Order: sequence, then structure tokens, then C-alpha cells
Amino acid sequence: MRKSDLKESVKGDKRIDEAVQIMGVIISGTHKPQVLKKIWLQRKEMLHLATVNPEYIMRARSDQEFAQVLAKCLTVADGWGVVWSVRLASLAQDNSIDRISGVWLAEQIVIHAAEKREKVFLLGAERGVAEQAALNLRKKYPQLQISWYEGARSVRLEKNEEASMTIAKINAFEPDYLLVAYGMPYQDVWIEENRPYLRVRVAMGVGGTLDEWAGKVVLCPAWIDKMGFKWAWRVVHEPWRMKRIFRVLQFGWLVLWLRLKKTF
Repeated sequence: MRKSDLKESVKGDKRIDEAVQIMGVIISGTHKPQVLKKIWLQRKEMLHLATVNPEYIMRARSDQEFAQVLAKCLTVADGWGVVWSVRLASLAQDNSIDRISGVWLAEQIVIHAAEKREKVFLLGAERGVAEQAALNLRKKYPQLQISWYEGARSVRLEKNEEASMTIAKINAFEPDYLLVAYGMPYQDVWIEENRPYLRVRVAMGVGGTLDEWAGKVVLCPAWIDKMGFKWAWRVVHEPWRMKRIFRVLQFGWLVLWLRLKKTF
């Protein structure tokens, strides 16, 4: 979608975000224009965005700490599986919510920041990825003010002094937007744990988005993504993801089971 088209859709879309709950996880941001409006208008306490896919929901079912983190976020439906589960279960009044992918949302943030001369900070990913992503974004958006830091090599084992150094680098840049690529669930847990110390307007976990921006992965064709098979594309090109796919399949079976129970 072109920027001009997006702005027109934001002006013309009068739908109201109606939160839906899927297996205990609340999706509070259900329509693109309303979610973007909340991001752009955020000024007081930090807004934590979480892009929820089936893997997030399955993790939250077995991880109470992660479930509590998601409850504090503005959550959106990243995966098609989440969108389809809402439609199948008829959880929303209009039986539909928008799919808001993490990659798309992060790109909207970067575009907006470049236009408004706001600052973006990239954190995490594998060695060299955040730096390359920042360089590529600067070429694409010359007005963008952007910085980066790799952070802890293993955020699960991050020491207090490592976290303090990371936060110091972020706050010294005074970014409006913080995009964290520590992987699920660690990126969102890290953001929430360090909320009191971060001086940013909006923070968001972005998973593999930095890899895409850095050109480290083969991009999924748009037509495959629209069909809901981006996960299959990723497995073919990144076989290590196969273990994670089992959670997606388990999610699908649970959705069908809950629908059958509701029907009969």
C-alpha cells in the first residue's frame, strides 16, 4: 500500500478496535488505521507493541510470565492463523480483524519516522545484522535518523551490567521508536522488564524483521504471504524453524476443537 493510500484509508476508516480473546490472549489492536493512530499519538508512558502469531499464543498458554507481558501490550494479529481463528470462532462482532504483520508495522514506523524527522533504534539480531539493516534503511530513507546496537549475545543470560549498557546506549540516542530483535518471547519480556528505564515513546519486538532489512534472508513473495503460507516458505529456506511449526499445527487443532465444542 502506498503512503498516500494508507493515509486516505486512515482518514476514511471509522471502525472501532474491538478487543478479542483467543485462548486467553487478548488482541487489542484489531484494525490497521486505529493501531497506527495510537502509535503516532503516543506521548506519555511507553507503548509496548506485540505482534501475536499462533506461536505466541501457544507459548502464553504454558508460560504465565509471557502471558502477563502480553496483557500489558497493545497486541495485534500478526499471523494469518490468528486472523482465521477469530473468523472461525466468530469472536468479533463483524467477524473480522485485520492482519497486521510485524514487518509491515515496523516499515510503517520507519516511514513515519523519516517523514517526521523522528528517531529509530534497532536492537539485537545476529552479529552485524542490525548495523547492515540500519545502513540499508539510511539508503532507502535518507532523512531517517537511526542507530543500532547488538545488545547481549544471549539475552536469556544477560547480566545486569550488559542490560545497563544497552539501556544507556538507547537512551543516549533519545529514540522515538525502539525495535527489538531478540526473538520470541525474549524480546517482549526484555522490553517489559526494562520499561521503567527506557526513555522511548514506542517499543516493539520485531523478530526476523532486521534480517529482512539487512538482506540476510530470501524474502517471501507477497502472493505466498497473502495465501497464508509464509511459514512454509520460511521452513524451506530456514529448516531450523521446523520445530516451531509444530506449535502452529497444535494451535490449528485447538482452534478446530474449540469450534466443534462451541457448535455441539
